[in-house]
Amino acid sequence: MNLANLAAVSFSFAMASPTLVYADSYPSRPVKLIVGFSAGGIGDVMGRLFAQGLQKQLKQTFYVENKPGADGTIGMREAIKADPDGYTLLVGGLGAQIIPQLMRDDFPIDTRSALEKIAITGIYPNVLTINKDIPVNSVKELIAYLKERPGKLNFGSSGRVSTDRLAAELFMMETETRMLNVPYKGGALALNDLISGQTQIMFPQLPVVAGAAKSGQVKALAVTTLKRTLQMPDVPTVSEAGLAGFNVGGWNAIYGPRGLPKNVLDILGKAAVAAVQDPEILARLADLGVQPLGMASEEATTYFDSEFVRWQKVVDGAGLRLQK
Repeated sequence: MNLANLAAVSFSFAMASPTLVYADSYPSRPVKLIVGFSAGGIGDVMGRLFAQGLQKQLKQTFYVENKPGADGTIGMREAIKADPDGYTLLVGGLGAQIIPQLMRDDFPIDTRSALEKIAITGIYPNVLTINKDIPVNSVKELIAYLKERPGKLNFGSSGRVSTDRLAAELFMMETETRMLNVPYKGGALALNDLISGQTQIMFPQLPVVAGAAKSGQVKALAVTTLKRTLQMPDVPTVSEAGLAGFNVGGWNAIYGPRGLPKNVLDILGKAAVAAVQDPEILARLADLGVQPLGMASEEATTYFDSEFVRWQKVVDGAGLRLQK
């Protein structure tokens, strides 16, 4: 083969495989992390925290861009349509990439196939919380109280499609109790009505309720993960309080569009796991009540798939599928 032919072949290969060219020196330019929700929420906070962590690990700029709307699908669509070169990523988790798809007939994206799972970074508990005037002080007492009043008490949720609603639904399934759901447009609004007594029970995310629980505005009976949280060390887990194995937590993840080169996937996954182990990141996670999870791509994908199957059983068992 003469030099002209060799050059032509090399040029054709490079044009046909742009991601390989990018991957050799990845990351060689700033990386965008899309968050499909407004600034200030837990997803946004985690996105900015891990932008900081990835930047430290990979010596390149990582920045967050908020694209809120439509249960996170506006930002997700942008991430999915991006070139699979590692320069446009997505920050999300259970409440964005699994629950809406399971509960909405019209959800437009199959998150199992459209996204590469780069890493799962942390999990934060929901908190079984009741109005302070309810005359119970433990999970067992609450279960008895609910069984004496089937369908008489209301639980608030941050929306029809939310982790706190599914936590309550799972609790009712496992305790054979019945409450009525009152959905709100956000956890703060739901918490306000719990404090005032408009609703009686809620399973808010820890960052939403920590202040109100510490000030005595509400009673925190238990956290929903298998481990207690450093923010509420005296509050037992639901599992410790009598429902063995009960485990609900909103987890966060970093994704890329389908087709991300394996070496880029590996670079990002290892960097995310290293970021979770960084003392500065660990301290910030502790402040937020987030328990670190350092799962890189293969383990993250297995975890994602198992969570999808698990919550599909809850959604189907409780008849929660929302019609178009």
